[in-house]
Amino acid sequence: MKAANYLSFLFLVSASLATARPVRALTLAEAIGYALEHNRDVLSMKEEIRERRGQVIEARSDAFPKLDLILSGYRLRDPGFLNSTFGQELLRGGGGSDFPIPIEAILPKPQTYYQTTLSFSQPLFTWGKVSNALKVATLGMQDIDLGLETTRQQVAYDVSSAFYDVLLAEETIDMYQKAIETRQRFLQQTKDLFEVGDATRLDILRAESQLASTRPDLLEAENRLTQAMKQLNFLMGRELIEAVNAVGIEAHGDFTAPPLDSVVTVAVHNRPDLHRLEIQQDMYDKTINVFKADYRPRADLNGYYGYSTIRTGDLLDRNFEAWRFALEFKVPVFDGLKNRGIVMQYRSQQARKRIERDKLAEQIRLQSRQAIDACTSQVEVYQARKLSLESAEEEERVTGDQYDQGLVTLFELLEANRRTLETTVDYLRSRYDLLRQIANLKLVMGTIVDEL
Repeated sequence: MKAANYLSFLFLVSASLATARPVRALTLAEAIGYALEHNRDVLSMKEEIRERRGQVIEARSDAFPKLDLILSGYRLRDPGFLNSTFGQELLRGGGGSDFPIPIEAILPKPQTYYQTTLSFSQPLFTWGKVSNALKVATLGMQDIDLGLETTRQQVAYDVSSAFYDVLLAEETIDMYQKAIETRQRFLQQTKDLFEVGDATRLDILRAESQLASTRPDLLEAENRLTQAMKQLNFLMGRELIEAVNAVGIEAHGDFTAPPLDSVVTVAVHNRPDLHRLEIQQDMYDKTINVFKADYRPRADLNGYYGYSTIRTGDLLDRNFEAWRFALEFKVPVFDGLKNRGIVMQYRSQQARKRIERDKLAEQIRLQSRQAIDACTSQVEVYQARKLSLESAEEEERVTGDQYDQGLVTLFELLEANRRTLETTVDYLRSRYDLLRQIANLKLVMGTIVDEL
Protein backbone atom coordinates (compact mmCIF):
# COMPACT_ATOMS: atom_id res chain seq x y z
CA MET A 1 0.00 0.00 0.00
CA LYS A 2 2.82 2.35 0.94
CA ALA A 3 4.66 1.54 -2.27
CA ALA A 4 1.55 2.33 -4.32
CA ASN A 5 1.14 5.68 -2.56
CA TYR A 6 4.77 6.48 -3.17
CA LEU A 7 4.48 5.68 -6.87
CA SER A 8 1.35 7.85 -7.09
CA PHE A 9 3.21 10.71 -5.46
CA LEU A 10 6.11 10.39 -7.90
CA PHE A 11 3.68 10.34 -10.82
CA LEU A 12 1.97 13.54 -9.64
CA VAL A 13 5.29 15.29 -9.12
CA SER A 14 6.51 14.23 -12.56
CA ALA A 15 3.27 15.37 -14.18
CA SER A 16 3.43 18.76 -12.49
CA LEU A 17 7.05 19.25 -13.56
CA ALA A 18 6.19 18.25 -17.10
CA THR A 19 3.31 20.72 -17.34
CA ALA A 20 5.10 23.57 -15.52
CA ARG A 21 5.48 26.58 -17.73
CA PRO A 22 9.02 27.90 -18.24
CA VAL A 23 9.87 31.10 -16.42
CA ARG A 24 9.87 34.06 -18.79
CA ALA A 25 13.24 35.76 -19.20
CA LEU A 26 13.41 39.06 -17.32
CA THR A 27 15.59 41.96 -18.49
CA LEU A 28 16.90 44.64 -16.15
CA ALA A 29 14.66 47.28 -17.76
CA GLU A 30 11.60 45.06 -17.26
CA ALA A 31 12.55 44.43 -13.63
CA ILE A 32 12.88 48.16 -12.95
CA GLY A 33 9.63 48.92 -14.77
CA TYR A 34 7.75 46.30 -12.77
CA ALA A 35 9.24 47.58 -9.51
CA LEU A 36 8.20 51.16 -10.24
CA GLU A 37 4.60 49.95 -10.47
CA HIS A 38 4.55 47.51 -7.54
CA ASN A 39 7.32 48.47 -5.09
CA ARG A 40 5.84 49.28 -1.67
CA ASP A 41 7.86 52.47 -1.20
CA VAL A 42 6.72 53.79 -4.58
CA LEU A 43 3.10 52.88 -3.83
CA SER A 44 3.35 54.62 -0.45
CA MET A 45 4.65 57.80 -2.10
CA LYS A 46 1.80 57.68 -4.62
CA GLU A 47 -0.67 57.52 -1.75
CA GLU A 48 1.05 60.52 -0.19
CA ILE A 49 0.56 62.38 -3.49
CA ARG A 50 -3.15 61.69 -3.22
CA GLU A 51 -3.07 63.02 0.33
CA ARG A 52 -1.37 66.22 -0.84
CA ARG A 53 -4.03 66.67 -3.51
CA GLY A 54 -6.59 66.55 -0.75
CA GLN A 55 -4.65 69.23 1.11
CA VAL A 56 -4.79 71.47 -1.98
CA ILE A 57 -8.55 71.04 -2.13
CA GLU A 58 -8.79 71.76 1.59
CA ALA A 59 -6.71 74.94 1.29
CA ARG A 60 -8.74 76.14 -1.69
CA SER A 61 -12.00 75.60 0.20
CA ASP A 62 -11.17 78.41 2.64
CA ALA A 63 -11.78 80.94 -0.13
CA PHE A 64 -15.30 79.69 -0.87
CA PRO A 65 -18.47 80.43 1.11
CA LYS A 66 -19.58 77.93 3.72
CA LEU A 67 -23.25 76.95 3.57
CA ASP A 68 -25.11 74.86 6.15
CA LEU A 69 -28.75 73.84 6.12
CA ILE A 70 -29.93 73.17 9.67
CA LEU A 71 -33.25 71.56 10.56
CA SER A 72 -33.89 71.50 14.29
CA GLY A 73 -36.62 71.01 16.81
CA TYR A 74 -36.29 71.73 20.51
CA ARG A 75 -38.45 72.06 23.62
CA LEU A 76 -37.83 74.59 26.42
CA ARG A 77 -39.30 76.39 29.38
CA ASP A 78 -38.04 79.96 29.84
CA PRO A 79 -38.84 81.79 33.13
CA GLY A 80 -37.12 84.94 31.92
CA PHE A 81 -40.27 87.10 32.13
CA LEU A 82 -40.83 86.15 35.78
CA ASN A 83 -37.30 87.26 36.61
CA SER A 84 -38.03 90.79 35.38
CA THR A 85 -39.12 93.55 37.79
CA PHE A 86 -42.69 93.55 36.44
CA GLY A 87 -42.87 89.76 36.64
CA GLN A 88 -41.70 89.78 40.24
CA GLU A 89 -44.36 92.36 41.13
CA LEU A 90 -47.10 90.22 39.53
CA LEU A 91 -45.96 87.19 41.46
CA ARG A 92 -46.26 89.21 44.74
CA GLY A 93 -49.88 90.15 43.93
CA GLY A 94 -49.22 93.46 42.22
CA GLY A 95 -51.20 94.85 39.30
CA GLY A 96 -54.58 95.02 41.10
CA SER A 97 -57.71 95.70 39.07
CA ASP A 98 -55.62 97.43 36.39
CA PHE A 99 -54.17 94.04 35.39
CA PRO A 100 -57.13 91.73 34.82
CA ILE A 101 -55.05 88.82 33.36
CA PRO A 102 -54.91 85.85 35.74
CA ILE A 103 -51.46 85.07 37.08
CA GLU A 104 -51.67 81.50 35.69
CA ALA A 105 -51.78 82.93 32.17
CA ILE A 106 -48.28 84.43 32.42
CA LEU A 107 -46.56 81.50 34.10
CA PRO A 108 -44.05 79.90 31.70
CA LYS A 109 -44.98 76.58 30.16
CA PRO A 110 -42.87 74.11 28.18
CA GLN A 111 -42.98 74.84 24.46
CA THR A 112 -41.73 73.05 21.36
CA TYR A 113 -40.04 75.08 18.60
CA TYR A 114 -39.21 74.13 15.00
CA GLN A 115 -36.51 75.88 12.97
CA THR A 116 -35.23 75.72 9.41
CA THR A 117 -32.04 77.75 8.90
CA LEU A 118 -29.60 78.28 6.02
CA SER A 119 -26.39 79.77 7.44
CA PHE A 120 -23.43 81.03 5.45
CA SER A 121 -19.99 82.54 5.97
CA GLN A 122 -17.81 84.18 3.32
CA PRO A 123 -14.27 85.48 3.99
CA LEU A 124 -13.86 88.88 2.39
CA PHE A 125 -10.34 89.82 3.44
CA THR A 126 -7.86 87.57 5.31
CA TRP A 127 -4.61 89.49 4.77
CA GLY A 128 -3.25 86.80 2.45
CA LYS A 129 -3.95 83.82 4.72
CA VAL A 130 -6.05 81.91 2.20
CA SER A 131 -3.80 82.66 -0.79
CA ASN A 132 -0.67 81.70 1.12
CA ALA A 133 -2.27 78.52 2.42
CA LEU A 134 -3.12 77.59 -1.17
CA LYS A 135 0.48 78.28 -2.22
CA VAL A 136 1.73 76.04 0.61
CA ALA A 137 -0.53 73.22 -0.58
CA THR A 138 0.57 73.69 -4.20
CA LEU A 139 4.23 73.67 -3.20
CA GLY A 140 3.46 70.56 -1.18
CA MET A 141 2.41 68.83 -4.40
CA GLN A 142 5.75 69.75 -6.00
CA ASP A 143 7.53 68.58 -2.85
CA ILE A 144 5.94 65.14 -2.87
CA ASP A 145 6.43 64.78 -6.65
CA LEU A 146 10.16 65.31 -6.09
CA GLY A 147 10.02 62.84 -3.21
CA LEU A 148 8.45 60.29 -5.53
CA GLU A 149 11.19 60.79 -8.11
CA THR A 150 13.84 60.35 -5.39
CA THR A 151 12.18 57.11 -4.34
CA ARG A 152 11.90 55.94 -7.97
CA GLN A 153 15.60 56.55 -8.58
CA GLN A 154 16.61 54.75 -5.38
CA VAL A 155 14.33 51.81 -6.16
CA ALA A 156 15.74 51.60 -9.69
CA TYR A 157 19.28 51.50 -8.30
CA ASP A 158 18.37 48.90 -5.65
CA VAL A 159 16.67 46.71 -8.26
CA SER A 160 19.73 47.02 -10.52
CA SER A 161 22.02 46.00 -7.67
CA ALA A 162 19.82 43.02 -6.75
CA PHE A 163 19.59 42.05 -10.42
CA TYR A 164 23.40 42.03 -10.64
CA ASP A 165 23.55 39.86 -7.52
CA VAL A 166 21.26 37.32 -9.18
CA LEU A 167 23.40 37.24 -12.33
CA LEU A 168 26.61 36.98 -10.32
CA ALA A 169 25.23 34.08 -8.28
CA GLU A 170 23.99 32.29 -11.41
CA GLU A 171 27.34 32.61 -13.18
CA THR A 172 29.18 31.58 -10.03
CA ILE A 173 27.01 28.45 -9.73
CA ASP A 174 27.63 27.60 -13.37
CA MET A 175 31.36 28.08 -12.84
CA TYR A 176 31.46 25.81 -9.76
CA GLN A 177 29.37 23.15 -11.51
CA LYS A 178 31.85 23.07 -14.38
CA ALA A 179 34.73 23.03 -11.89
CA ILE A 180 33.20 20.01 -10.14
CA GLU A 181 32.85 18.19 -13.45
CA THR A 182 36.47 18.98 -14.28
CA ARG A 183 37.75 17.87 -10.88
CA GLN A 184 35.68 14.71 -10.98
CA ARG A 185 37.39 13.93 -14.29
CA PHE A 186 40.79 14.66 -12.74
CA LEU A 187 39.97 12.36 -9.83
CA GLN A 188 38.89 9.53 -12.12
CA GLN A 189 42.02 9.95 -14.25
CA THR A 190 44.14 9.84 -11.10
CA LYS A 191 42.45 6.66 -9.92
CA ASP A 192 43.01 5.08 -13.33
CA LEU A 193 46.69 6.06 -13.22
CA PHE A 194 46.94 4.72 -9.69
CA GLU A 195 45.66 1.36 -10.89
CA VAL A 196 48.52 1.10 -13.39
CA GLY A 197 51.11 2.47 -10.98
CA ASP A 198 51.57 5.92 -12.57
CA ALA A 199 50.07 7.84 -9.61
CA THR A 200 50.39 7.73 -5.85
CA ARG A 201 47.86 7.58 -3.05
CA LEU A 202 48.79 11.20 -2.28
CA ASP A 203 47.72 12.23 -5.78
CA ILE A 204 44.31 10.67 -5.19
CA LEU A 205 43.96 12.44 -1.83
CA ARG A 206 44.86 15.77 -3.43
CA ALA A 207 42.28 15.31 -6.20
CA GLU A 208 39.64 14.23 -3.68
CA SER A 209 40.44 17.19 -1.42
CA GLN A 210 40.17 19.68 -4.25
CA LEU A 211 36.86 18.19 -5.37
CA ALA A 212 35.51 18.20 -1.83
CA SER A 213 36.52 21.84 -1.28
CA THR A 214 34.48 22.90 -4.31
CA ARG A 215 31.14 21.51 -3.09
CA PRO A 216 30.76 23.96 -0.13
CA ASP A 217 31.52 26.84 -2.50
CA LEU A 218 28.74 25.62 -4.78
CA LEU A 219 26.31 25.38 -1.86
CA GLU A 220 27.18 28.92 -0.76
CA ALA A 221 26.66 30.20 -4.30
CA GLU A 222 23.27 28.47 -4.49
CA ASN A 223 22.27 30.05 -1.17
CA ARG A 224 23.39 33.48 -2.42
CA LEU A 225 21.26 32.97 -5.52
CA THR A 226 18.22 32.10 -3.40
CA GLN A 227 18.69 35.17 -1.22
CA ALA A 228 19.37 37.41 -4.22
CA MET A 229 16.17 36.24 -5.91
CA LYS A 230 14.17 36.90 -2.76
CA GLN A 231 15.67 40.37 -2.44
CA LEU A 232 14.91 41.15 -6.08
CA ASN A 233 11.33 39.89 -5.73
CA PHE A 234 10.90 41.96 -2.57
CA LEU A 235 12.07 45.12 -4.30
CA MET A 236 9.82 44.38 -7.27
CA GLY A 237 6.81 43.83 -5.03
CA ARG A 238 6.41 40.17 -5.99
CA GLU A 239 6.08 36.97 -3.97
CA LEU A 240 9.46 36.10 -2.46
CA ILE A 241 9.40 32.53 -3.77
CA GLU A 242 8.64 33.52 -7.36
CA ALA A 243 11.23 32.22 -9.82
CA VAL A 244 13.55 34.68 -11.57
CA ASN A 245 15.15 34.14 -14.98
CA ALA A 246 17.47 37.13 -15.37
CA VAL A 247 18.86 38.07 -18.77
CA GLY A 248 22.62 38.60 -18.76
CA ILE A 249 24.28 42.01 -19.11
CA GLU A 250 27.59 42.93 -20.68
CA ALA A 251 30.05 44.96 -18.63
CA HIS A 252 31.34 48.30 -19.88
CA GLY A 253 35.06 47.60 -19.75
CA ASP A 254 35.85 50.72 -21.77
CA PHE A 255 33.74 53.01 -19.57
CA THR A 256 35.24 56.45 -18.95
CA ALA A 257 33.87 58.57 -16.12
CA PRO A 258 32.94 62.19 -17.04
CA PRO A 259 34.83 65.14 -15.51
CA LEU A 260 34.00 66.15 -11.93
CA ASP A 261 32.65 69.61 -12.83
CA SER A 262 30.20 68.21 -15.35
CA VAL A 263 29.02 65.53 -12.91
CA VAL A 264 28.45 68.12 -10.17
CA THR A 265 26.68 70.48 -12.58
CA VAL A 266 24.33 67.77 -13.80
CA ALA A 267 23.71 66.51 -10.26
CA VAL A 268 22.84 69.97 -8.91
CA HIS A 269 20.48 70.46 -11.85
CA ASN A 270 18.84 67.01 -11.65
CA ARG A 271 18.89 65.80 -8.06
CA PRO A 272 15.25 65.77 -6.85
CA ASP A 273 16.23 65.63 -3.17
CA LEU A 274 18.14 68.90 -3.55
CA HIS A 275 15.22 70.64 -5.29
CA ARG A 276 12.90 69.22 -2.66
CA LEU A 277 14.76 71.08 0.09
CA GLU A 278 14.46 74.28 -1.93
CA ILE A 279 10.70 73.72 -2.27
CA GLN A 280 10.43 73.08 1.47
CA GLN A 281 12.13 76.42 2.18
CA ASP A 282 9.47 78.16 0.09
CA MET A 283 6.76 76.19 1.89
CA TYR A 284 7.97 77.44 5.27
CA ASP A 285 8.10 80.99 3.92
CA LYS A 286 4.45 80.81 2.84
CA THR A 287 3.48 79.06 6.09
CA ILE A 288 4.98 81.95 8.06
CA ASN A 289 2.77 84.33 6.08
CA VAL A 290 -0.26 82.18 6.93
CA PHE A 291 0.36 82.49 10.67
CA LYS A 292 1.23 86.17 10.39
CA ALA A 293 -2.17 86.74 8.82
CA ASP A 294 -3.83 85.22 11.90
CA TYR A 295 -2.69 88.25 13.91
CA ARG A 296 -3.81 90.84 11.39
CA PRO A 297 -7.24 92.34 10.62
CA ARG A 298 -9.72 90.32 8.60
CA ALA A 299 -13.27 90.81 7.35
CA ASP A 300 -16.03 88.21 6.98
CA LEU A 301 -19.63 88.27 5.83
CA ASN A 302 -21.81 86.03 8.01
CA GLY A 303 -25.52 85.46 8.22
CA TYR A 304 -28.46 83.11 8.25
CA TYR A 305 -32.00 82.91 6.89
CA GLY A 306 -34.83 80.61 7.89
CA TYR A 307 -38.05 80.09 9.83
CA SER A 308 -38.77 79.69 13.53
CA THR A 309 -42.19 78.60 14.76
CA ILE A 310 -44.01 76.48 17.32
CA ARG A 311 -46.14 74.81 14.64
CA THR A 312 -44.76 72.68 11.85
CA GLY A 313 -47.42 74.00 9.49
CA ASP A 314 -45.96 77.54 9.79
CA LEU A 315 -42.39 76.57 8.78
CA LEU A 316 -42.75 78.24 5.35
CA ASP A 317 -44.95 81.13 6.51
CA ARG A 318 -43.24 84.48 5.77
CA ASN A 319 -44.57 85.83 9.06
CA PHE A 320 -42.19 83.50 10.87
CA GLU A 321 -39.08 84.42 8.93
CA ALA A 322 -35.86 84.80 10.88
CA TRP A 323 -32.68 86.23 9.35
CA ARG A 324 -29.47 88.00 10.18
CA PHE A 325 -26.66 89.46 8.03
CA ALA A 326 -23.46 90.83 9.51
CA LEU A 327 -20.23 92.27 8.19
CA GLU A 328 -17.65 91.40 10.82
CA PHE A 329 -14.27 93.13 11.02
CA LYS A 330 -11.86 91.48 13.44
CA VAL A 331 -8.68 93.14 14.74
CA PRO A 332 -6.51 90.93 17.01
CA VAL A 333 -5.21 92.90 19.99
CA PHE A 334 -3.29 90.52 22.23
CA ASP A 335 -2.93 86.72 22.20
CA GLY A 336 -0.26 86.27 24.86
CA LEU A 337 2.49 86.28 22.15
CA LYS A 338 1.27 82.90 20.88
CA ASN A 339 1.40 83.96 17.23
CA ARG A 340 4.92 85.32 17.60
CA GLY A 341 6.04 82.02 19.10
CA ILE A 342 4.56 80.02 16.24
CA VAL A 343 6.20 82.25 13.62
CA MET A 344 9.52 81.92 15.43
CA GLN A 345 9.29 78.13 15.28
CA TYR A 346 8.63 78.12 11.55
CA ARG A 347 11.48 80.57 10.90
CA SER A 348 13.80 78.19 12.72
CA GLN A 349 12.56 75.21 10.67
CA GLN A 350 13.05 77.22 7.47
CA ALA A 351 16.62 78.04 8.50
CA ARG A 352 17.28 74.36 9.16
CA LYS A 353 16.06 73.44 5.69
CA ARG A 354 18.41 76.06 4.25
CA ILE A 355 21.31 74.49 6.17
CA GLU A 356 20.28 71.01 5.00
CA ARG A 357 20.18 72.24 1.42
CA ASP A 358 23.68 73.73 1.65
CA LYS A 359 24.93 70.55 3.31
CA LEU A 360 23.42 68.36 0.58
CA ALA A 361 24.90 70.56 -2.15
CA GLU A 362 28.35 70.09 -0.64
CA GLN A 363 27.65 66.39 -0.11
CA ILE A 364 26.76 66.04 -3.79
CA ARG A 365 30.21 67.30 -4.71
CA LEU A 366 31.74 64.73 -2.35
CA GLN A 367 29.53 61.93 -3.69
CA SER A 368 30.41 62.90 -7.25
CA ARG A 369 34.13 62.73 -6.50
CA GLN A 370 33.75 59.40 -4.76
CA ALA A 371 31.58 57.93 -7.52
CA ILE A 372 34.02 59.02 -10.24
CA ASP A 373 36.98 57.58 -8.32
CA ALA A 374 35.09 54.34 -7.67
CA CYS A 375 34.19 53.96 -11.35
CA THR A 376 37.70 54.77 -12.53
CA SER A 377 39.36 52.35 -10.13
CA GLN A 378 36.78 49.63 -10.79
CA VAL A 379 37.38 49.87 -14.54
CA GLU A 380 41.07 49.26 -13.89
CA VAL A 381 40.27 46.38 -11.53
CA TYR A 382 37.93 44.84 -14.08
CA GLN A 383 40.47 45.09 -16.89
CA ALA A 384 43.18 43.61 -14.64
CA ARG A 385 40.90 40.75 -13.54
CA LYS A 386 39.98 40.05 -17.13
CA LEU A 387 43.63 39.92 -18.15
CA SER A 388 44.44 37.69 -15.16
CA LEU A 389 41.64 35.31 -16.13
CA GLU A 390 42.92 35.05 -19.70
CA SER A 391 46.39 34.35 -18.35
CA ALA A 392 45.15 31.75 -15.86
CA GLU A 393 43.05 29.96 -18.48
CA GLU A 394 46.03 29.85 -20.86
CA GLU A 395 48.28 28.63 -18.06
CA GLU A 396 45.82 25.83 -17.23
CA ARG A 397 45.59 24.85 -20.90
CA VAL A 398 49.39 24.67 -21.26
CA THR A 399 49.72 22.80 -17.97
CA GLY A 400 47.08 20.33 -19.15
CA ASP A 401 49.02 19.70 -22.36
CA GLN A 402 52.25 19.26 -20.39
CA TYR A 403 50.51 16.86 -18.01
CA ASP A 404 49.32 14.78 -20.94
CA GLN A 405 52.96 14.64 -22.13
CA GLY A 406 54.17 13.69 -18.66
CA LEU A 407 56.15 16.92 -18.19
CA VAL A 408 54.35 18.12 -15.04
CA THR A 409 52.79 16.43 -12.05
CA LEU A 410 49.10 16.14 -11.20
CA PHE A 411 49.67 18.55 -8.32
CA GLU A 412 50.77 21.27 -10.75
CA LEU A 413 47.71 20.61 -12.91
CA LEU A 414 45.39 20.84 -9.89
CA GLU A 415 47.08 24.05 -8.78
CA ALA A 416 46.60 25.58 -12.23
CA ASN A 417 42.93 24.64 -12.12
CA ARG A 418 42.59 26.15 -8.64
CA ARG A 419 44.13 29.44 -9.75
CA THR A 420 41.79 29.58 -12.75
CA LEU A 421 38.80 29.04 -10.50
CA GLU A 422 39.85 31.75 -8.03
CA THR A 423 40.64 34.16 -10.88
CA THR A 424 37.23 33.51 -12.44
CA VAL A 425 35.52 34.34 -9.15
CA ASP A 426 37.47 37.60 -8.90
CA TYR A 427 36.67 38.43 -12.52
CA LEU A 428 32.93 37.87 -12.11
CA ARG A 429 32.80 40.02 -8.97
CA SER A 430 34.77 42.80 -10.61
CA ARG A 431 32.45 42.76 -13.63
CA TYR A 432 29.29 43.26 -11.59
CA ASP A 433 31.00 45.65 -9.20
CA LEU A 434 31.77 47.80 -12.24
CA LEU A 435 28.13 47.73 -13.35
CA ARG A 436 27.06 48.62 -9.82
CA GLN A 437 29.49 51.56 -9.63
CA ILE A 438 28.26 52.90 -12.97
CA ALA A 439 24.68 52.71 -11.72
CA ASN A 440 25.73 54.50 -8.52
CA LEU A 441 27.34 57.30 -10.55
CA LYS A 442 24.09 57.77 -12.46
CA LEU A 443 22.19 57.79 -9.17
CA VAL A 444 24.50 60.49 -7.78
CA MET A 445 23.90 62.56 -10.93
CA GLY A 446 20.14 62.27 -10.48
CA THR A 447 19.74 60.48 -13.80
CA ILE A 448 16.12 59.87 -14.70
CA VAL A 449 14.94 56.33 -14.11
CA ASP A 450 14.60 55.43 -17.79
CA GLU A 451 18.32 56.05 -18.25
CA LEU A 452 19.36 54.50 -14.96
